[in-house]
Amino acid sequence: MRRFSILFILLAFIISPVAAQQEAPQTSLNHYIEFLSQSSELVIRRFEMLRKYQDDVSRYRKKPDYGLRLQSSGPLEEYYYKKALHGLGIEAGRREQLNAGTENVWKVLGKLDETCKALETYVLLKDYKRDNLKKSDALVADMQSLFERYAHDKNALYTQIRRTYVEHQSHPATDPYLLTEKAMGEVIASQQRLLEALPYYLNEETSAEWPVTLVRQSMLDDEKALATIGNTASQLQYPASDMVGSFKSALASMQDIKGRALNDHNFAAQQSAKHGNEVYMSLLKQFNQDMVEMYEAFVGYSKPVHLLLNYPKFSPVMKAESSGDVVVSGKGTPPFQDKSYQPLNVKKASAPASAAMIKTLNQYVDWINQSLRQMHMMQMIVRNYQSSAEYYRDATKAPKRANLSYSHEDFKLPSSEYTLLLAASSALPEPYRKQVSGEAEVLMNILQEMDGLSIELVRYTSEKQYLQDQLKRSDAILDRYVVLFDILDKKKEQLYNDIRRIHESYPNASPTASWYIAGNAMLKTMDNAHDAMFGVRDYFRGDVPKLPETTVLEADSRQLIADEYKNMKGLQRYGRSNGLCPYTPYEDLGTNAGRFAEKIQKYKPASSGYAAHPYESFYYFYNNELVYQYNNFIELSKAGLLKTINQPDVFAFRRTKPQKPAAPPVENEEPEIEKPVEKPVGNIAQVQTNNTEIPAAPKPPVREDARPLTNEAAPLAQVKRDTVYVERVRVDTVYVDRNAQLQNVTRSLDGFAPNNMVLLLDVSSSMNSPYKLPLLKRSIKSLLTLVRPEDMISIVLYSGKARVVLKPTSGAKAAEISRMIDLLQSDGDTDGNEGIKLAYKTANKQYIRAGNNRIVLATDGEFPVSDEVTDMIRQNARQDIYLSVFTFGRNEHTGQKLKKLSELGLGSYAHVTDASADLQLILEAQAKKLAGK
Repeated sequence: MRRFSILFILLAFIISPVAAQQEAPQTSLNHYIEFLSQSSELVIRRFEMLRKYQDDVSRYRKKPDYGLRLQSSGPLEEYYYKKALHGLGIEAGRREQLNAGTENVWKVLGKLDETCKALETYVLLKDYKRDNLKKSDALVADMQSLFERYAHDKNALYTQIRRTYVEHQSHPATDPYLLTEKAMGEVIASQQRLLEALPYYLNEETSAEWPVTLVRQSMLDDEKALATIGNTASQLQYPASDMVGSFKSALASMQDIKGRALNDHNFAAQQSAKHGNEVYMSLLKQFNQDMVEMYEAFVGYSKPVHLLLNYPKFSPVMKAESSGDVVVSGKGTPPFQDKSYQPLNVKKASAPASAAMIKTLNQYVDWINQSLRQMHMMQMIVRNYQSSAEYYRDATKAPKRANLSYSHEDFKLPSSEYTLLLAASSALPEPYRKQVSGEAEVLMNILQEMDGLSIELVRYTSEKQYLQDQLKRSDAILDRYVVLFDILDKKKEQLYNDIRRIHESYPNASPTASWYIAGNAMLKTMDNAHDAMFGVRDYFRGDVPKLPETTVLEADSRQLIADEYKNMKGLQRYGRSNGLCPYTPYEDLGTNAGRFAEKIQKYKPASSGYAAHPYESFYYFYNNELVYQYNNFIELSKAGLLKTINQPDVFAFRRTKPQKPAAPPVENEEPEIEKPVEKPVGNIAQVQTNNTEIPAAPKPPVREDARPLTNEAAPLAQVKRDTVYVERVRVDTVYVDRNAQLQNVTRSLDGFAPNNMVLLLDVSSSMNSPYKLPLLKRSIKSLLTLVRPEDMISIVLYSGKARVVLKPTSGAKAAEISRMIDLLQSDGDTDGNEGIKLAYKTANKQYIRAGNNRIVLATDGEFPVSDEVTDMIRQNARQDIYLSVFTFGRNEHTGQKLKKLSELGLGSYAHVTDASADLQLILEAQAKKLAGK
């Protein structure tokens, strides 16, 4: 037996080299690639570790009592390193060169591992408290240098591997597998070159230029690659052929990231490295986890036919800190560059338009719609700013207020779409291309001037220039916005009409197809709805004496529905829940067109109360219920049809006349008489005098923070009360005429108690309606124009799991709160009980003595409330934390549960409508006054 074992071992030694030599060169080379990819993942983990550690260091420098932590980096894995060295499919001389490059990479990894562990030990021993982070800074700098060195040595080794691979390639260059490999490899190399050119700064506060031009050019290169890559897929065997499409999808995802990166690179993003860092990490993850993975899958599935070479994953590096700041120009914004054009001379074509041309024309429509969305965003921003700025017109009061601020970081120029649009315009005939691309350029110029004016306002408010000129420059900028909004509205209409004339000059390739017949019938209805919409605009502008007739639109609506089965003959019905079903947008457009006509007929001016401009409801209906449905149908069709454009809310921003500073009030010589405090049910409020001890009410007793305890058995105590006199100025609105209050409300919080307001918001999927979430956002933003630094706002959501999305935030950060409101989206289910619990917990933590401590529950429907929560509401109401309830929806709620909750919480109950949205929440913030006010 022993002899047999020895013989077996000898045979193994003899056979082993033979087997190794039988290994294909490509297989051995892929061992090196595998080592590089695994090493890159290790470097990425160290990179991530350093990013998190640096965040902790930044906090520690600001607050030294904050301790530093650093996760263990773990052992350095040798398996893939040794596997690469022992690949014997390459001749000795070339293998020696490759192994030398591998050794270089391994040494850098070892040095990086040592440096990480030295930093871990340093943190664990808390030596940073002894040397004030001196050694930490040195070790961090070493790690940054090693990241760069690793990337250099890794790329050098891959170049060697690639050269060896080409030398061992025996297939002709026209082989479809090699052609596909080459096309994919060029795309990957292009993405890597971009990543290598993008900066990543460890300190996010770094302000430096970002390579916009490179990202824009990369997008154009990707667009060309997307049009050509995959041409050889039909010549490949499955499943390798399927991976070509997956790789193409990965490239499209890279393209999406770049598009968002360009659009998001606005003025606010340019003030720090945060935006660039986020783009860098997003591209890196997409590159490694999707693009390279799909490429490796293609290589793996190609093995039965060809042995191809993998591609190593990308490893990140950190740029040296930059001292260059983004400077805000002090010069005024120049007017946009306009161009005038003669009416477009369109000639009838004899042949149908190409698919590329139809795609380009629809790109123009999409770009117009994106421009209108950004204009609407700017309208909202300057509207909110205008209402805030008026409180700083009085030179005597302005310096006493919190600083006036302005931010337009939510406004984003549609730069990526514009870049791709110009590139795609080559599909249009020259005379048409020149005119429509020129008109699009004018629209872009207008948006750029809007952006420039907003940057001016950032500087204007941050430097407090409004204190010197009493809003003179601010008024000039706002006046200019009015002009720009109107010009963009007219210019986009001209561009769309020219796009449509070009489209209609070409015959349709399938004039008898149901897609084309149904689409044309829908377009006819849309044209009449468009005319009705413009008639409504003219009426509200005062250009015509009455609203438009809707007889033709009603007839179109009926005819569209009546002809459904004739127009849609042969088209598959998938059901309403299926987004691919063409019947859903067709039917909805027909029905909604009739509703739009009815809406126009039944319009009556608001009789009383403050309301948004009545045009707003027509604006939302037209865009959401008509344009959206029509464009949805066009996207589903394959019939060469053209989308249509949205219409802007031309009344969204209206200039208010500058208010003259009010005369100072005349001193009242009569002695001021203290008004009795209104006593909520079950709670006794006390009139307070300076430095006076007042016996607590017999029930309930008072706790240390001046709120009554709910424990009735607690002993009575003598407690010093606040010297601020508080008056509750109104009772629960269950018993008060809400409309009367809305008519008389003052748009100011001067003289009112500080607010601790917790907004408990239902953002479940049912809130996704023009009558719900948009009104809720508008109501909150109307309050944000008035809040003061002493006011605290919190936001709790109870869609799905209840969560705090905005911790108590001062009114001085109104812009930050506003940005959070803009991010709200409806999704998930309702968990009302947990939401109420969390809201009360938040309100109690931020309780303001003698303030208006209030939870505002905003929802569109009732939900079961547990006995525990009911008791919590009752007890907190006795402790001066009140619950108000706002309901939303097309019709007022008839249920009584929510009303009972508001009564139990000693708060208000109101159904928020378009007419009351702007003032409803302001009333809640005016629930308490200060003494003598």
